[in-house]
Amino acid sequence: MRWIKRVRELWHRGEREREFDEELRFHLAMREQQNLDAGMTPSDARRRARLRFGNAAVWRERMTEIDVMLFPETVWQDIRFGARLLMRNLGFTTMAIVALAMGIGVNTAAFTAYKAFFARKLEARDPDRMVNTALVLRSGDFQSYLSYPDYLTYRDQVYSFQGVIATSTPQFLTLLAQGGVANGHRQEQGTLFGWLGRLPNVGASAERAETLFVSENYFSVLGVGAVRGRVFNAADTKELTASPAVLISENYWRKRFNGDPGIVGKVVRLNGTAFTIIGVTPHNFVGTFVAAPDFWMPLGLEPLVHPTDNWLVNREDVRLHVWARLAAGATMREAQEEMSVVADHLRALHTPHADFAQPLRAVVWPGSPFTIPLDQNRGVEVSLMFVLAAVVMVLMVACANVASLQLARAASRHNELAMRLSLGASRRRLIRQLLTESALLALVAGGLAFLFCWALLQVVVVIAANAFPEQYGTFIFHVTPNLSVFAFVFLISLLAGVLFGLAPAFESSRSAVSSALKASASTSAGGRRRLRSLLIATQVALSAMLMIAGGLFIHGAIRALRMDTGYDDAHLLDLTVQYPESLAYTPEHKAELTRELRDRVTKMPGVVNVTTARAPDDEDFRDAAVSIDGENPSANNTKATLYYTWIQPDYFQTMGIPLLVGHGFAAGDAGDKSVILSESAAKQLWPGKNPLGRTLRMSTDHKFHTADEPLPDGPLWRVIGVARDTRGILFDGSDSEQIYLPLSDSDLCRYPMLVRTRSALAEVANALGPVIAAVDPGMTVRAVTLEDMLLQTPPFIGSTLAAAVASATGLLGLILVSIGIYGTVSYIVVLRTKEVGIRMALGASKADILGLILRDSTRPVVGGLLAGVTLAAGVAYLLRHVLYGIHVIDGLSFGGVSLLLLLIALLAAFVPSRRAMRVEPVVALRYE
Repeated sequence: MRWIKRVRELWHRGEREREFDEELRFHLAMREQQNLDAGMTPSDARRRARLRFGNAAVWRERMTEIDVMLFPETVWQDIRFGARLLMRNLGFTTMAIVALAMGIGVNTAAFTAYKAFFARKLEARDPDRMVNTALVLRSGDFQSYLSYPDYLTYRDQVYSFQGVIATSTPQFLTLLAQGGVANGHRQEQGTLFGWLGRLPNVGASAERAETLFVSENYFSVLGVGAVRGRVFNAADTKELTASPAVLISENYWRKRFNGDPGIVGKVVRLNGTAFTIIGVTPHNFVGTFVAAPDFWMPLGLEPLVHPTDNWLVNREDVRLHVWARLAAGATMREAQEEMSVVADHLRALHTPHADFAQPLRAVVWPGSPFTIPLDQNRGVEVSLMFVLAAVVMVLMVACANVASLQLARAASRHNELAMRLSLGASRRRLIRQLLTESALLALVAGGLAFLFCWALLQVVVVIAANAFPEQYGTFIFHVTPNLSVFAFVFLISLLAGVLFGLAPAFESSRSAVSSALKASASTSAGGRRRLRSLLIATQVALSAMLMIAGGLFIHGAIRALRMDTGYDDAHLLDLTVQYPESLAYTPEHKAELTRELRDRVTKMPGVVNVTTARAPDDEDFRDAAVSIDGENPSANNTKATLYYTWIQPDYFQTMGIPLLVGHGFAAGDAGDKSVILSESAAKQLWPGKNPLGRTLRMSTDHKFHTADEPLPDGPLWRVIGVARDTRGILFDGSDSEQIYLPLSDSDLCRYPMLVRTRSALAEVANALGPVIAAVDPGMTVRAVTLEDMLLQTPPFIGSTLAAAVASATGLLGLILVSIGIYGTVSYIVVLRTKEVGIRMALGASKADILGLILRDSTRPVVGGLLAGVTLAAGVAYLLRHVLYGIHVIDGLSFGGVSLLLLLIALLAAFVPSRRAMRVEPVVALRYE
């Protein structure tokens, strides 16, 4: 093949060049001899022969390209020449590399974070053979939970699986001192919760440990062993029942027990039951989870820590996530079809009206810690798209930034490019040289961005892991660079080089071709000036949009903290009581302990009042279908779907919620079927009418609730009052539509206590320890302020994270815009030195010159701001459902960001513009 021959000729380059020189001399001699034969003098004959023949170097290069592959050599020449030019212009090179490093770095960080969290595989031997399983209900909803009896059926009857494992949701169990386990509470100082002012768990000698319940075959199916001791397996079921055992994570072993070498064989008491530690799992091992729990416990031992639970034998109680390992030769499609057949057989074993008794199908997808596919989680998908769009925009701003700098620099190289064209270089060759310089810049920036991003992520991961209290587990993120990250950085760097280098390369080469040596480099061509203005406007528009989006989220988060909640949230404490898991703690005994604790808390110094109910910003809310005029709720007569909550008579007094109409509950009203509505709920049910004395019914069919909580279904409820609306946690404010129901004394132990104090909340929380110990040393109480409860809710956390991402990317965009404007205007001032000198010689003042440069520099900025504000308005409209209590067109965000961007752009242009004011006319007229 010809290309192989051309590559082989590279090794005989010297010999081939000598042959080319000999052939060129032969052709020149022949042409010269023809001229002599025509009667010319020897000098004229030689000169005319050379003119007719053309540039010998061009012919030599063309002949070499025919027989020898010159591309590698010319690329190496371009790289060396580009490197020399970049080193000669260190100011431009530094600005371009910094700008590109920001754009590439933020994209690399986003890609690495995505791989470390959303694209992570299960920690197992041969993880590609591990799969997730779920069921799709008749409604189309994904159900990722299964009951324990159903799990056993799938484990034993789906032969496409080599092994099937199950886990429950991590639980916090009370850890008591036993066998070398020290007393004391974990310190939260220096953690995220400590920074937020969150109050710690308080109790006697109890602390909580995060425990993950897993099937006995969990570690054998994953193919993971212990670093000390051993793991449990399916054959240990009888032994585990006789001698309860757990595994401890290596992370928790080192943090909690200081790496005690004798940990294997030690005994810990979890929820009052003794367990022997038989092994230590590997460092940072999370298995099918995203965090390393403190303990791993076999599922079959769950009744030992929750003796009143019977979910292991209840087919309708779904609590397990299920993963599986594909059998040799089996595919996910085959496993899915087989699992669907088993699911169809199981329908007859469920109660007739249960979701699992209806037609359903199984879904199997590649193994992941996420129990629902990402494409089925709309919220996560939208968040990922938002982050992706933000980081891509930062890269676009960086590319536009460097492209504008390249255009301004190309104007100063106009004569050089024209000279190279006149010496025989083709336009394609010129474009390739310019693109090589751009790619070289991008690759250097990519290397810098990669190193910076890697170091930054290592620090961020450590900070994030240490930000949470230890009882919340150890979150593990693997951000060590690998081949895919290297490939991503390399590709995005090359892409950035092409993006920012393409337009300047074409524009510069076109301008050089059209004007050759005739044009002066003093001023830019009109086309180049328009392109440069467009690039600056693009930077400003994208940065403005990102910063306005960040401003909207920040303003929304601030409004969420300062909003009118409808109640007096100052000096309010939420106390959630956790009782020891023991058969001795019957509902009656828990109710008695709750009443005693409540009486003691009421008598504490600084306490004004105590009531029992869920706080308005408690995310554990309930809703029900509501009908009026005595009808039972159905699909045809449901008037509205409203939220409901159970409260005690003194709830409104403790919370500071005024009653607008009617009266509140009286002591002993729990048996009286009366309700109180919030103002918005009353308007929903009876708009424009007086709701007092009217009746309603409620239904929680197909609504979430726990098996043992009181339900409002059945009775005919009579409205006795209307309370002022309170604001909860939902962005749309729909949780203001509340129905308040009277709470029975027998259900007090199921709900938190709300405590109003006159003294500092931290003082009251710290004084709770002795009070709790006097009631029952085994009880644990979690104390949190109502403001902190709002900070911990998913909507607020999501809004805060979105604000952080948008603000960070917007800030990067602002920095890039400033660099771009400063660098571009600096080059333009240099290029217009002669023009400035002529204007000053003709009488222009320094103020006139400054105004001229600033007007030309800020014109594209204003155009970009207008475009950015328009784009931001569209983004704000799309985000209107997640903006907390602010209008889509928020004057503070739109006006403040626009003014800030304009001022910074003016400042960036002003600094280099001042140099034009110091130009001496005589010097400027001589400048070229």
